[in-house]
Amino acid sequence: MVVITRSKRRRLLEEEDDAAGLDLDLISRLPDDILRDVISLLPTADGGRTQLLSRRWRPLWRTAPLNLEATASQKDNPFAAAILAAHQGPGRRLSLTWHGRSDDSAALDALLRSPCLGGLRELELYYAATLIPPGEPCKPPPLAMFRFSPTLHVLNVSCRSCRLEIPTAAGATDFPHLEQLTLRFIIISESTLHGILSRCPVLRSLILYYTIGYRHLRINSSTLQSLGVTNGLIKGNLEEIVIDNAPLLERFIPNGEHLRIRVIQAPKLKIVGYLYSRRDGVPASDLGTVGFKGMELFSMTDAVRSVKVLALNTVPTLDVVIGFLQCFPCVEKLYIKAFTPGRFWIVPRYVTLECFDAHLKSVHFMYYKGRKRSEVNLIRFFLINARMLESMKFILGHDQCNEEWVAKQHKKLELGTRASQGARFDFEPDRWTLSHVTCMEHIHNLELDDPFDRSRTYPYKLNWL
Repeated sequence: MVVITRSKRRRLLEEEDDAAGLDLDLISRLPDDILRDVISLLPTADGGRTQLLSRRWRPLWRTAPLNLEATASQKDNPFAAAILAAHQGPGRRLSLTWHGRSDDSAALDALLRSPCLGGLRELELYYAATLIPPGEPCKPPPLAMFRFSPTLHVLNVSCRSCRLEIPTAAGATDFPHLEQLTLRFIIISESTLHGILSRCPVLRSLILYYTIGYRHLRINSSTLQSLGVTNGLIKGNLEEIVIDNAPLLERFIPNGEHLRIRVIQAPKLKIVGYLYSRRDGVPASDLGTVGFKGMELFSMTDAVRSVKVLALNTVPTLDVVIGFLQCFPCVEKLYIKAFTPGRFWIVPRYVTLECFDAHLKSVHFMYYKGRKRSEVNLIRFFLINARMLESMKFILGHDQCNEEWVAKQHKKLELGTRASQGARFDFEPDRWTLSHVTCMEHIHNLELDDPFDRSRTYPYKLNWL
């Protein structure tokens, strides 16, 4: 007589349930290696929950490539430590926020030296260390973070007011596979920064967000495609950006009022902005000498004809607008962000520009209020000159758009006299006050054609004209 115990009966029932589920669950029939890759793409909590699906899935998570997002400190890091201790698979991605003391980071060093993180491909370290004692500079994150440099493809380091220290050992900071690099709120010397960039032979995308400690940035990269730079909050830190040789660079997003930008060799540059201009403006005849605070060209004949998308931060005079359009004569999509209205008191004049006659199809006005004559005159300048215009979009500031307001704008803009009768006019609300931050977030997405286009993140349209 065979005795079936309660535990054995439970196992048999589980096996029957698993077998029945496998008949309907085609995903579970995939090989283990494929299922592990699927699990590694999930957030940490969701990856762990896959163990509850069935007996087939239980052992997979512990051996799948690790994708860990965690917050830890020197006193309270049981979650991250427990996962690293129990996981048997290789490390793929680690996103770690550290809230420990800056003078006692042994726990963070231990986490970064965990054996299961060997071969890490993506590292995001948010070093929010506490200042101990108050007022002293925050000590940098441990050098253990550089142990992953031979295998990293993505590196994102954010440590507010901390100086980034680099290991002195030969080859310790070589990044042979690094494609994306982000440095935020870091103090770094000019020599150290350029040294790191010179050791990234396949770098495709770079973000320097409010990094300080250097005044000049020179780009020499045969692989870089996307570059975003926001200069430090303190005037006098980053003063000049020189794109010396970047044959594959397609998008360049600088942000800062006190920047000189020199483009020497970037034949594939397609997207540029937000560019600043001087308050007093620059006559079009002076184009190519000192130029604008946001752009400096080398000679009177230089023009960046490859640029198709251009974003301007301020346009104080009509000569400044014309000067920029002469700099970039093949622009198809133009963004103008004006926190303060320019001096457009005179009725706009007719001009002959290549972009007006053959290229410019879309114009976006950011923070439009529709109150002052200067705003209307600037828009009228484009309406009476842009012959190829297909659409004009107004991103509203603090005004609430309604039918009465739209009717008044229709009358003010005199749309019946526009050069392109088929142009369409949209009015949209604005909920992104820090638009340059939004652009920076999209720099690493090389498949995104236009990082300034907010319709991808906020598609709602309030009114049509």
